[in-house]
Amino acid sequence: MKSPLTMTEYRPAGRLGLYVRAFQVFSAVHHDGASVLDFGGGDVSVPVCFGDRVLVDDWGAVEVPSAAVVGPRRHAVWLRFQAVVDQVNVSFFPGAASAFVDAAMPELVDKMATPDEIWPRDFQEAVAELEPLPIDQRISGLGDILLGRLEPRREPSPRVREAVRLIRTSRGGVTVRWLADRLDVSVSQLERSFTRQVGLGPKLLARQTRVCALAAEAVTQANPGWALLAVKYGYADQAHLAREFRDLTGLTPSRLPGVGSDADYLQDALACCRRG
Repeated sequence: MKSPLTMTEYRPAGRLGLYVRAFQVFSAVHHDGASVLDFGGGDVSVPVCFGDRVLVDDWGAVEVPSAAVVGPRRHAVWLRFQAVVDQVNVSFFPGAASAFVDAAMPELVDKMATPDEIWPRDFQEAVAELEPLPIDQRISGLGDILLGRLEPRREPSPRVREAVRLIRTSRGGVTVRWLADRLDVSVSQLERSFTRQVGLGPKLLARQTRVCALAAEAVTQANPGWALLAVKYGYADQAHLAREFRDLTGLTPSRLPGVGSDADYLQDALACCRRG
């Protein structure tokens, strides 16, 4: 069964593109609800909801208010979309949200900050005024509002930015030792600065990135060759792959085949209809 959700990504250009990875637009009308599995990662997101609010099932079915700040996640979570979906999700690169949000990233891990805890009243009012606009104007307006909040002095250091880039471009296929050598710092220095600025450590972000890349490839295959995928993505063997996948997502790899047309790709996340 095809997912009732439609998702379209818009990549920002210019200065905003250094911080915001994508504006993800979700829409669906009059459906019985749909769940998506949002893979864990170092990204911070700000879901701007113009329809019904999304629920985080793994956080006690808590509602996510519009313009809340959802922090980095150690583990995948199930999100539940209700009847009318009309949402623009602002997805920041790992660590980059700190340039807009005056909050320590480690304090946001596996948590959500409400709009009143983060944004001034004028920011919330400006976001709410975007509701009647067409999608391209909503995104343009969100970009302008965010740039008005930009504080470059709070952004990640060049070393941490480069570490994030190397993890992403390698699809998680790097070790912390290799990163530290490449960046000419000690392992302990890298781990401390990375965790302070991203919220998660570099090893966990690499593990998550690798599992996400593997999942994105596996769902395109009717019968994934797990042993071959394990080799391709640098796992010791198929059992190692299965342990990592289960540890980070709560699922076994065997649950992925057959997702097919139910799948959308949310940058580092896989969205699919929940079964069982």
